[in-house]
Amino acid sequence: MSTEAHSYWHGFPKIQHLVIFGDSYSDVGYLPKPHLRPSDKHPLGVPYPGVTWAEDDAPNWVGYLLKEFTPGHEFLVYDYAIGGHRVDGVVHQIQNRFIPDIGDKPDGARWSSDDTLFVTWIGINDLAFTKDRKTVDDSLGKLFEQQARLYELGARNFLFIDVPAVHRSPAVAERRSANVLELLAYWNIRLRHFVTEFASTRSDVTTLIYSSFALFSRILDNPEEYGFKNTDPRLRGGGIWLDHIHPTTKMHHEIARDIAAFLHTYSSSDRTGDTSEA
Repeated sequence: MSTEAHSYWHGFPKIQHLVIFGDSYSDVGYLPKPHLRPSDKHPLGVPYPGVTWAEDDAPNWVGYLLKEFTPGHEFLVYDYAIGGHRVDGVVHQIQNRFIPDIGDKPDGARWSSDDTLFVTWIGINDLAFTKDRKTVDDSLGKLFEQQARLYELGARNFLFIDVPAVHRSPAVAERRSANVLELLAYWNIRLRHFVTEFASTRSDVTTLIYSSFALFSRILDNPEEYGFKNTDPRLRGGGIWLDHIHPTTKMHHEIARDIAAFLHTYSSSDRTGDTSEA
């Protein structure tokens, strides 16, 4: 990990706005409308915990990060994630949801480069429909064209989350697990390459990469250490997997705990970070 002083990242405790793009793992059912934006009463923009893809009326990692693992205060969350989306969906989320909603920092949503963290967690659905590496590279190229657009609008602090170990989920037969892992691992490697390239041409950005793959692997390898049963790793409807692919709220709690610990690791003097280096 390289570190150097940076003027826009002051550490997680200084973040007051979280902007999120992604798929069902991050979706809270927020529909951007000027009169329904996040507020002190409803920091998600919808009544807590929103409508998630975990159990009914249960938080996902976004809700837990907001309520249990905050940096000492509640921040406002602009969560544009939509279940089922791929990279093309993130393009839509940025162009048709974020930019018209708060891209120009309107009254009541005056985020700044210093106090806002932009989070992107995408790739699971892309890999479900991807068979070759060129498609991965093309998708990530599109994704980072949009990150460049966010930069033009004032984004300076970025958190990227890699694809979790879904090759070990109930959605993937064990006989296919190795094949799925091959392309999944390529996505995660290339994500890091694109992040490095993105940061290398923008000296004033902070880029952090959190590895959900590493967390899922640790839990699936040693479920009992995290309060799950040793039968849970492949069990649909168990403690880890709500269904074939979506985590339970208990698993989301572990995700939020680990993301918060990761973010607290990087102080205002850190410009880049990656949990894969831990």
